[in-house]
Amino acid sequence: MVTGTVGAVLTIAAGLIFGFDTIGLGAVEPSVVIGWAVLTFAITSMIGAFMLMRPDLRPQLADPRLAILGTRQAFTQIFVRIPVMTALIEEAFFRGVLHAALMALYPPSVALWGGAALFGLWHIGPALDQAQAADRGSHAGAVHVVITVVTTAVAGAALVWLRMETGSIWAGVAVHAGVNMTMALFARAAARSVLPVPEKG
Repeated sequence: MVTGTVGAVLTIAAGLIFGFDTIGLGAVEPSVVIGWAVLTFAITSMIGAFMLMRPDLRPQLADPRLAILGTRQAFTQIFVRIPVMTALIEEAFFRGVLHAALMALYPPSVALWGGAALFGLWHIGPALDQAQAADRGSHAGAVHVVITVVTTAVAGAALVWLRMETGSIWAGVAVHAGVNMTMALFARAAARSVLPVPEKG
């Protein structure tokens, strides 16, 4: 909550100083955002369903933190906190403010991969939390962190490209939120199938 609030304040301040179009918060064609959202949901759902159906992959998908949440808590986490406090704030800062700053200082390729690398490193903490929640050993936990950093860096590069192609962060917000929300739903289902948790309501 604190991180999200700080990110929101920095983004608003940067928009007021440099202009909201400059940091990617300008208007965008709604059909573009909707199209990316639908495509993201479709692809991520296929991946999640495939992992959920495979006994060998299901434990890798499962997130015990989501399994212990009651229905209302899980709904708030997946449909409010993820799209607003995670996807929107991270896109506004990383693909908005940070990307605009990097573009002002470096060539586009450096700005793209520099921002992507920082986005990957940003996920070290969450990766450690997830590894601990899943009770992975030190070696498996370290591997999980490395894989998370690399994959989020690659995803960050794709989101920067999308921001550069569309001229705003909104398609990236749709993709980011779509991936995280959909995979959270499957991660909760996988965790509850591996370790059934009593419903809290």
